Amino acid sequence: MTTEYDESDTRSALVAAVSGARQRFDAMCVPLRPALHRFCTRMTGSPCDAEDVLQEALVAAFYRLDELENAAAFRAWLFRIAHNKCIDLLRTRRRTPGFEGDAEVESVESFDTDMDDVALDRERVQRALSHIATELPPRERACIVLRDVLDWSLEETAQITGSSVGAVKAALHRARTKLAESERAPARKRGRFEPAQRVVADAYLAAFNRRDWDAVQTLIADDARLEVVHKSEGSLKEACYFINYGRLSWPWKLELAEVDGVERIVHFRQIDGAWLPHAIVELGIAAGKVTLVRDYIHVDYLLQHCAVAPRQPHDS
Repeated sequence: MTTEYDESDTRSALVAAVSGARQRFDAMCVPLRPALHRFCTRMTGSPCDAEDVLQEALVAAFYRLDELENAAAFRAWLFRIAHNKCIDLLRTRRRTPGFEGDAEVESVESFDTDMDDVALDRERVQRALSHIATELPPRERACIVLRDVLDWSLEETAQITGSSVGAVKAALHRARTKLAESERAPARKRGRFEPAQRVVADAYLAAFNRRDWDAVQTLIADDARLEVVHKSEGSLKEACYFINYGRLSWPWKLELAEVDGVERIVHFRQIDGAWLPHAIVELGIAAGKVTLVRDYIHVDYLLQHCAVAPRQPHDS
């Protein structure tokens, strides 16, 4: 007796199996995502880039699970993959000073004393990193975030960055020195809208905040794209995006603000009378029209460890 091969049933079974495995994998990663995102944010200098890199890292990790020989090392293994993805992004930018200057330091006797005696406290590290993160060479950046922000051991930091304990000590010494110096320098403003873009962004925000959806529509290009990160994407004109915003159960407003020194549109949510940063909304603007809206409203940890300062009226 022969059994007829049903290709559609086999495909459905495979899709269901992979989907189920991915859901279980994602559930395992949930407790680690905030720390992973925090690491990627300080490596890339942007919470939005960090989320993109984190997603790439999790996808890569899922399809490379067979490489994980020790389940107890799952956390460090994920961080190593995320670290490598961050390095890939930094290489594509070609703007990272000293990228080739991360050479292993062979002689590290001068760093063998109790290094934690000279470590900056975490709050100061976070504040300094927000201003010069993208100016530190990648190894220094990774080492100080893993050691001084996330409290990984020297050995774990070496494992994740693919270097030696001695090289980690040397990188930490250099990074801490630079961060200490940066605290005495004025913060620089980065990533600001061009004047023509700002006119469109200001008009978009004003119409959005007064829930004047007709006015918002006049600012949107016919082929504008929408991406609600981790939820949906498609045509902005055809989406229920504005209706959904109008139905939000909490008081909200969108404002230009500085996120770690970079100008962003921030969704502020009112909680107990205070306006707290909730998410980032990225706008693509070209030829006087909004061509892209990328909304991170469903990524609840995106701004958790960022310094957010609303734009002052005199800012330009």
